[in-house]
Amino acid sequence: MSASATSATLSRRARTPIFLLLVVGVVTVLYPIVFLLTSAFRSNADYLQNPYGLPGELTFRNFVVLWNSYGVGQAVMNSLTVVLIALVVELALAILAGYALAKYDVPGAKLFRAGFVSVMLIPSQVLIIPIYLLLSRLNLVGEFAGLILVYIATGLSFATFFLSLTFRGVPTELLEAARIDGAGFFRTLRSVAAPVGASGIATLAVLQFLAMWNELLFAYILLPDDDKTMLTPALAQIGGRYLSDQPLVSAGLLITALPPLLLLTFASRYVMQGLAAGVVR
Repeated sequence: MSASATSATLSRRARTPIFLLLVVGVVTVLYPIVFLLTSAFRSNADYLQNPYGLPGELTFRNFVVLWNSYGVGQAVMNSLTVVLIALVVELALAILAGYALAKYDVPGAKLFRAGFVSVMLIPSQVLIIPIYLLLSRLNLVGEFAGLILVYIATGLSFATFFLSLTFRGVPTELLEAARIDGAGFFRTLRSVAAPVGASGIATLAVLQFLAMWNELLFAYILLPDDDKTMLTPALAQIGGRYLSDQPLVSAGLLITALPPLLLLTFASRYVMQGLAAGVVR
């Protein structure tokens, strides 16, 4: 039964509390965003007079300070470079591995899947010292390449596991028909399996982008140079122990949240399809 059909069977009295709960849910999601948006364009003096009120004046000073004093512009470019390269490489590897595990008789496939799940259970904080020592021996500490390798390695297990489940839902008859027509491994993957599993791939891309974009620990430790710092470590330096400038922090958080919000806006349809397919599967 569809959602609209289910809704039609409920009386107005039964739908009212559900509607109110949904309104409360929407308000709890939107209020922090609105508060962040209004605070980012206020001066600190205006904010301290009435933190929860409407802005007395709107100013771009906080963004100018972040750009000039904290190097946010360069940090955004560094983050985009590292995250996009790591995301593309990780997706390419995960698509190949996930498709092979889902549709081919790979020796030790169950062992690989168990290994992926085990790796996902290990907290990233446990890995920081051995990863730092390894990258130090390879002279990759302080280099973008080192952080890109870390992001790929730490996210590849989840990505492969996720896409193996996605490709398992691709009808085998379609793949067999493509093989009968002469398509090889890569042609079948590119022309049949990937388009059918596009919603799952898009969902994974969004999830991994958010994880890499918001990551702080590895970015802070592995890239100590100021000219190579990522966005999250740059914004973590705002303020101090005895200094509170909430509008400046809000402006930094708004800059951090803007790319993920834009990505979710354009990819929300694919994400919902991917999540719905996962629930049905």
